[in-house]
Amino acid sequence: MGSRAVNGSVVAGAVRGEGIRRGLVLGGGGMLGAAWTIGALCAIEESTGWRPGGAEVILGTSAGSILGTMLAAGVGPGDLREHQLGRAVAAGPLAGVDFDYDTAVGGALPPRPRPGIGSPGLLRATVRHPREYPFLTMVSAAVPTGRGSVAPVGDLVRRLVGADGWLPDSGLRVAAVDYRTGRRVTFGDPDAPEAAVADAVMASCAIPGWFAPVEVAGGRYVDGGCWSATNVDLMAARGLDEVYVLAPMALRPTWPAGGRPQGAAAVLREWRERDRPKGVLAQLVSRYRRAVTRQMLRETALLREAGTRVQLLAPTLEDLAVMGPNMMDPARRTAVLETALRTSAELLGAVQDAGRAAPG
Repeated sequence: MGSRAVNGSVVAGAVRGEGIRRGLVLGGGGMLGAAWTIGALCAIEESTGWRPGGAEVILGTSAGSILGTMLAAGVGPGDLREHQLGRAVAAGPLAGVDFDYDTAVGGALPPRPRPGIGSPGLLRATVRHPREYPFLTMVSAAVPTGRGSVAPVGDLVRRLVGADGWLPDSGLRVAAVDYRTGRRVTFGDPDAPEAAVADAVMASCAIPGWFAPVEVAGGRYVDGGCWSATNVDLMAARGLDEVYVLAPMALRPTWPAGGRPQGAAAVLREWRERDRPKGVLAQLVSRYRRAVTRQMLRETALLREAGTRVQLLAPTLEDLAVMGPNMMDPARRTAVLETALRTSAELLGAVQDAGRAAPG
């Protein structure tokens, strides 16, 4: 199987071989991030023949934790697509399951948050020890407590996996952040607090300032994206041969001429030259995407150093134009999904062609 280095990652060719230990990372990105991820998952299955739900470890953050749970429960990418598009699923775990993706978590804008600082103790800790926390963790501690509810997400998960415990023999892992200490927790790992899948997923989706924190095992938890939009580094010590990373809030690295990999600085410089967002919100989102990309490339480098191949998918400029700056805008879901299916398939086809052309 041919491969080539790209921006600190290694992108492999077709994945039809047996005996390879694979992992799957599904990053956060709100409603539209989930739609993009479903399109990318369909493209992976159709282009490579590999079934993403069969990954040895499935790590989900925020919206990615919902999709990761559905895959771990036996839902295929094709059924995810049909369900997302409002079509009835004839068989499998989603058969007869209704879920209004447009309104389930309150729509495109959050309700007015409660007055006051969300987590004063965590804010004090981040100010005293700023190098121990990502900047976004500090911001998350300072914002007011959200009034929104992720309960509908929990209801969906319970319909698929039951009310209690974890999925048996599952490699599902869910990233969240302890809102008191600011420490990252990977639910499903042996050293994490014991939690039902639905509670872990709700915690991972609880965006500070938008949704209320979720209580799990006596603690209060918020969105895993408060630490990292992908949390790729959590896969580094799991002995995996290859990891697929789907990152809807990152920027897609490009393939340089001659096959020489670009560093993170070169990738971000190119994006600044090509991406000219208009409006305050669009500019803020663009800055956030660059920060996510920088952190993700550092995290994927840890996997590469451990000998793990990385297959990285993120939105193109075409995807971003369809998404717009508000990742919770329900009016764009269908277009985002269909665009991601096409752009991801084009990327995977190009990678496979490069792998076949590579010596050896």
